[in-house]
Amino acid sequence: MSDEQRLAPRVPLQVEVTLESEHNFFSGVADNISEGGLFVATTNPPEVGSEVGFELVLGGERFLVMGVVRWVRDERAASSGAPAGCGVKWVHLEDGAFEAIQHFIEVRQTDFYEDD
Repeated sequence: MSDEQRLAPRVPLQVEVTLESEHNFFSGVADNISEGGLFVATTNPPEVGSEVGFELVLGGERFLVMGVVRWVRDERAASSGAPAGCGVKWVHLEDGAFEAIQHFIEVRQTDFYEDD
């Protein structure tokens, strides 16, 4: 998906994650996050349409979140700037999670784009 098609800006995020679907566990590294979801770099992503749940930790707070896998980039399509993994769209965020995500993005964008 190109940047022009994205509805919300993404900011870098490097944390280990474990996604849990109805029948499996998947581990990877969250590569970026937005108000709409996140990208998880993993060599064995869940299938498109899989519902996944995990705990999101931002600003020292833990939130239970649910998402659905919207797209997958397999290892054949991966490159150094675009790792294998999956895009997860939020479908349920615990109270306060959306605000924590927004705050995290605002702070990261300020840090990332600050002029000297």
